[in-house]
Amino acid sequence: MRGFVSTIAAAGLLLCSFSEPGIAKSHTSAATTAARQKIFGLDNVDPKTGEVRDDRVIFSWLTNASFAVAVKGNVLLLDTYVTRLEVQPGRTPFVIQDLVDLDPDYIFLGHGHFDHADNAAYIAAQTGASIFASPETCDNMAIDAQNNFNNHYTNVKTVTCKGITSRGSLPGSQIVPIHDLDPQVSITVFKHLHSTNTGVTDPHAVPIAASAAGSCLPTPAQGNTFPCNLQDPRDPQLFPAGTPLSTVMNIATSRQGAGGPIALFYVFTVKGNENGRDPFRFVWHNSTGDIEDSCALPNNNPTTGLPFEPGQAANGCFPGVTVNGKSVGANLASIMENLAPVNVELGSVVSLGFNQNGERDVVDYIQHVHPRYFIPNHVTAVANEGSSLEWKVGFSDALKAKNIPQASWPQILWIVDPNDYLRPIVFDLDHPNDTHF
Repeated sequence: MRGFVSTIAAAGLLLCSFSEPGIAKSHTSAATTAARQKIFGLDNVDPKTGEVRDDRVIFSWLTNASFAVAVKGNVLLLDTYVTRLEVQPGRTPFVIQDLVDLDPDYIFLGHGHFDHADNAAYIAAQTGASIFASPETCDNMAIDAQNNFNNHYTNVKTVTCKGITSRGSLPGSQIVPIHDLDPQVSITVFKHLHSTNTGVTDPHAVPIAASAAGSCLPTPAQGNTFPCNLQDPRDPQLFPAGTPLSTVMNIATSRQGAGGPIALFYVFTVKGNENGRDPFRFVWHNSTGDIEDSCALPNNNPTTGLPFEPGQAANGCFPGVTVNGKSVGANLASIMENLAPVNVELGSVVSLGFNQNGERDVVDYIQHVHPRYFIPNHVTAVANEGSSLEWKVGFSDALKAKNIPQASWPQILWIVDPNDYLRPIVFDLDHPNDTHF
């Protein structure tokens, strides 16, 4: 592991300890068992021990880009932000205590923006789960842990955040292993590109239109109606707003420093069962950048006006920068090609440049990763709640715009809020090409 371990040394706090690498913790708490059954399904959790079946890989959507994942009996959180997190279950059918009771072994953060990293330090402090993130995002986790301590939340401990990749490294310049779940699950990580609305507009892409007026209008250039980033107007009537958790406790992430848009791409390779099955590989990225033009969202230093990331121009692009003799984007494409094919891609279908390039960048990632199954994410932040099916239209349009034959498309397991929250997507390691949804 490169990077560092960030801890808070405040008034009697102790460094969290956790189980040996590759060995899931034993759980006997009734609350943990109930939370795991709620999130992973009754059929997948032992009612006596709370342990999750180790012959399956289970994904359970927790809003936006956040998933609970069970793999070889280990419980992971991929991001920790929860859209419309309330004091009582509402449109989002769980509360923060459910994620604490889930008792995750590890937390992985794709990048440090609030709509991904909120709640991470709090959950880690309550459970002892170790966080993996960029070192810049770990800086924010240290601030968040101190805030938790200062606010006197129950059971606050030191938060352990393991920085992945070297501070200030170029995207794609390192592929870093994480050994904590070896040998059952091998994990590798590399920095990629956060989506951006500051880069190059593609005149051939079909954009997603945003409309405050409640409809998306045709344009003469396209002669049709764009897919819309639009909430169904009946949604607020179906799901009246409750009391936001943020009004009674602050467990949001800090927005200081460079950690926000530094985006990580995670690769999980799960050892097959003892009958010699091939490993099951899934990838997760909670942002999808412009690898065609080597452009990413800049996080400009307020002192200099320039991005924190070396080599980035003010608009976030990497002009003339090469990695392994290739442009930044082309090198990332090569890394993704070397992963292919994968069983599952959990990929963001929302780019901040959605009104410039639509979902073109999403399709670029798919063309290099070659997933058998594609599961979207990031459809409840930036994307309006209730707009998921519009983004599915945009996704289909982007595939067609790239002239990809439908027979070559991945099997699309689209998820729609709030219907598919806590609805387990299950892969049997003995039959990894089949799924139960």
